[in-house]
Amino acid sequence: MNGPPEPRIRWKIPFSAVLLGVAFCILLAGALMSARFDSMGVPLLAAVLGALAAGAGFYLFLERRLFRPAERWGRNVAAAGAEPIPLDAGMLSPLAAVVAERYARALLDLERGIKEKEAELRQVELLRRDLEETTVHLESKIQDLRTIYEVSSTIAGTLDAEELFRILPERVMRTLGVNDFSVLLYSPETRMLTCRAGAGMASDLAGNLRIAPGEGVSGRVFETGAPAYLPDVRSSSELPYPGSGMRDIRSFVCVPLLSKGKAIGVLNVHHGSPNAFDAESIATMRVLATYLASAIENADLFRFVKALAEKDSLTLLYNHGAFHEKLQIELERAARYGRALSVIMLDLDGFKGINDAYGHLVGDRILLMTAGVLCAHLRKSDIAARYGGDEFAVILPETGLEAATTIASRIASGISAVRMDTGKGEAITFTASLGYAACLPDSPGRETILNVADRLMYESKRRGRGGVLGEKL
Repeated sequence: MNGPPEPRIRWKIPFSAVLLGVAFCILLAGALMSARFDSMGVPLLAAVLGALAAGAGFYLFLERRLFRPAERWGRNVAAAGAEPIPLDAGMLSPLAAVVAERYARALLDLERGIKEKEAELRQVELLRRDLEETTVHLESKIQDLRTIYEVSSTIAGTLDAEELFRILPERVMRTLGVNDFSVLLYSPETRMLTCRAGAGMASDLAGNLRIAPGEGVSGRVFETGAPAYLPDVRSSSELPYPGSGMRDIRSFVCVPLLSKGKAIGVLNVHHGSPNAFDAESIATMRVLATYLASAIENADLFRFVKALAEKDSLTLLYNHGAFHEKLQIELERAARYGRALSVIMLDLDGFKGINDAYGHLVGDRILLMTAGVLCAHLRKSDIAARYGGDEFAVILPETGLEAATTIASRIASGISAVRMDTGKGEAITFTASLGYAACLPDSPGRETILNVADRLMYESKRRGRGGVLGEKL
């Protein structure tokens, strides 16, 4: 690669031309001033030679003292690069000093400007990195919010507690990237925290694990309402699941399930590696716990309201509509598993007369006592309902005609044995007429079993008080 062109001052040819022009002008002037050229020859030649000698001397002076140092200074300046400008320029040294000073100031200004631009560039780069980090963080937050929204929508749309615990592993926790977790709820009856749902290592704990309040990390979090995080379980004296035998847990997060400021259980999330959770993960679990606690509370409330809607307000037995729903379910179940099914219908004898004679309050007490007799003589699997007015109905799953006969007779005897004090020195007794029917999955007309039991009840009533009639379809 060629370097920069060598600086040169092109003055020699113009100078020579000027000198020759001066000599020519002298000759011309001499010719014009004298008609006789011969008489002016020697002086004119001397004048020309003198001019040429003066020109040559001036030429050498300019060459050595001005232009040659100037060209050398120019070469030195070109070769100096970023070095300071050399000051040795012959007669032009004062000018070189001024140029060098101006150049130095310009260089300083340039360096200062470069530094400022570099600082600005560094600041821009820092801002760019901050912007990228902020963008990534915001994208992560948006994804977290989207995930929380999906999770909360899934949870909020479930009003059945069992369905909620069923979908937790796949549709909720997997969405959050959590594979090992457990949900422990407090039972007022047992006064223990019981595992209701889990995934990963905790799936084996569902229904079996019981922790007392204050016991282990889960019990402490339930009592205090403050979340706990163990980055490495092996370095902690507390156990995530006391008595469970689980030894593979390293990281453990426990957050309370708070509903209206009251703890109803805890959410545990764990991992097989230490330090597996960060502050954002724990914050997400706390948000999830809030939604989960609210969903569990809503499911319990929904179950309670649904139960009230299915129950008779006086006797707390199933009402007419719920009874028909239960009967259809039990008929389908009996057909699916090949089991027998029986239905009892009963009507209180002379109930209108008791109401007219003693008032509706006494009538209500009789209805309550009848419901008590039914509950006393039925199994947990049996379904009793107040069918309407003074009529009651009972579904006996997996019960044939012989067993239904025994149960119906016990109910009739139990009702007739009731003695109710009216508060006026009188005791009221009453009876009920019962009709019942039993069927097998292949019985003809099994769908009419309720109508058959109702018909037999009225037939029994026509025959006399306290009668019991039954039939197999």
